[in-house]
Amino acid sequence: MRTGFSGTFVIAWTQGELDGLRSAPLSALTVGAAWRWTGEAVCVDGARDVYVLENAIGQAELHQRAAHSVRRLIGAALAGAPAYHDLETRARLFDGGFDVTDGLKRYEITLIDMPELGTPLLMFLGDVPPADTDLWVVSTHVAAAREAKEATPGGVICFTPGTKILTPNGARPVEDLCEGDAVQTKDDGVQKLRWIGRRHITGARLYAMPELRPVRFRADALGMGEPDEDLIVSPQHRMVLLGQAARDLYNADEVLVCAKDLVNDRSITTERHLKGLDYIHLLFDAHQVIFANGLETESFHPGFADLGEVAEDQRTSLLERFPRLLDQTEGYGPAARRTLSAAETAILLHKVA
Repeated sequence: MRTGFSGTFVIAWTQGELDGLRSAPLSALTVGAAWRWTGEAVCVDGARDVYVLENAIGQAELHQRAAHSVRRLIGAALAGAPAYHDLETRARLFDGGFDVTDGLKRYEITLIDMPELGTPLLMFLGDVPPADTDLWVVSTHVAAAREAKEATPGGVICFTPGTKILTPNGARPVEDLCEGDAVQTKDDGVQKLRWIGRRHITGARLYAMPELRPVRFRADALGMGEPDEDLIVSPQHRMVLLGQAARDLYNADEVLVCAKDLVNDRSITTERHLKGLDYIHLLFDAHQVIFANGLETESFHPGFADLGEVAEDQRTSLLERFPRLLDQTEGYGPAARRTLSAAETAILLHKVA
């Protein structure tokens, strides 16, 4: 495409690549990384009609929603405000930023978290970096945004192959389940699966991005038969804990806690040497407590997950089944149980120690 465009443009984070990896997690954004973007960008500071750069690749609905959302956000954040070309100010007003260069010119990129769109947005204020061109990250300021995300529910909520899910006909391997199959839930009896997502993570990516490494619950880690055999889940997957301590501290008979917050390096450990694995998501009409290897755990909740970590075709399928998620992922509904933060989990574990 031509260069020389100037103004305020946005693209989806999923249009970018970091070191050849599409839709890479924010943790991969480091100084020295190679970054490029492809497709179209949307102008958000021009006339009412959306102005699209060359080489459009579709995704019209996403970009129209993005333009509308960012236009409102920019107007609210910058009305009467001074210029914000420094990284510190960009991080304070939005969700961080980073700069890239082609060796001749430096380009400023601002990160805008848009959970209602299922993916963050990148905003170009001023000159637009050339598309389909390798650029190099020369500075970043996304730590604050990343810490905020880690303090709230997010990431991927998945099982791994070999996990036995309780159904009306007994326990079945999660990889054998299909959309429409019946699963036994704790609160609402038998419920049908509305959507199943799958994603393969290579060993190289697990090595480079330790935050994706799964957690292993050894048999009886949380009590006799809980689980009844080793269970491996994604680090953000939540388990049900119950007891007097939960009632005393949080006024709840049962709470949900992240697997990664339960790691004790004995009965609950992080898997560090896998050569790769598949992650599998199970979604119902509402958030459910289900039984995996005899352990009470959660189903997939799109409001608590990073939909950017879901493959694009599967994310499209999910949004077709639940179109209300286009407006806001919170529209899916409440969590099946109160969800504890890492700090709250630490307090609970100290209480029962």
